[in-house]
Amino acid sequence: MQVVQTVVKLTRICIVSTLLLMLSVSAQADLPKAKMGDYIWKVLDPIIGSGYFKNECEYDSLLSYKRCLGKSLDKHDNELSKKWGLSDRVTREKDTVYIQVPNRSLPLVFRDELFAPNAQSHSYFSLYDYDKKRQLLYLLRSFPEGEGIILVNLRTGFSQEFDGIDLSVSPDQLNVTTVDRYIGEENITIWQKQKEGDYQIVYESAPSELKAHLDFYQNRDQRYSFEDIDVEWEDKDSVLVDFYYLINETDDTGYRVRFRLVKNASSSDWQMIPIK
Repeated sequence: MQVVQTVVKLTRICIVSTLLLMLSVSAQADLPKAKMGDYIWKVLDPIIGSGYFKNECEYDSLLSYKRCLGKSLDKHDNELSKKWGLSDRVTREKDTVYIQVPNRSLPLVFRDELFAPNAQSHSYFSLYDYDKKRQLLYLLRSFPEGEGIILVNLRTGFSQEFDGIDLSVSPDQLNVTTVDRYIGEENITIWQKQKEGDYQIVYESAPSELKAHLDFYQNRDQRYSFEDIDVEWEDKDSVLVDFYYLINETDDTGYRVRFRLVKNASSSDWQMIPIK
């Protein structure tokens, strides 16, 4: 008799679990999906930095690779430095970038590490962008596994490195936004300037925060190609972050998924708002 009761209980559990699963699938299927009129399209240029360095050196040997990369970086950096009117303050000599800043007898120095192109320690610097009005210089640091941006304030000599190439400074320079591009792990981070002068994280989104809004535009059975990001500060307490995705990898036009991050005036906490 006890065996029969146990079988009955297990059967009921299975039935309930199946019904819950069916309801969950049905609920997901009923979620609203974007219609054609909901999409905003843009022709994309994935390289947003005005001075993005394209490494076209081939690795025949470490020596030949170093020579090629050294010549290419020297040409790239010194041409941009001259174009931006910084040739008396920012120069590259061989494997090193020198940046002259106020109140320092010695320049800031950023030296390449070229042991082997595929080694973890292999990295090199290149000029990336320049904000003349605010005297902010952006250096690109390239690794085999990714890239980072070094923000240099030419007025104060302050510098700090951030992951990725999608970095934007607020109008008052008290906050910085960075974005991770990894598909399925998209992430938006807000950094706030501290009394010591460096920036620390005060808000970091979770993939789950972005997922519902991304799913509104995307077919859940297909992984779209993450192609580009636009970050625009509306004011010191509000920033727009636009993700652009390609439906096909060969497309040159992508659709936009927009988020606005705003700071609550009463609590100073940041919150994310999906924008359709």
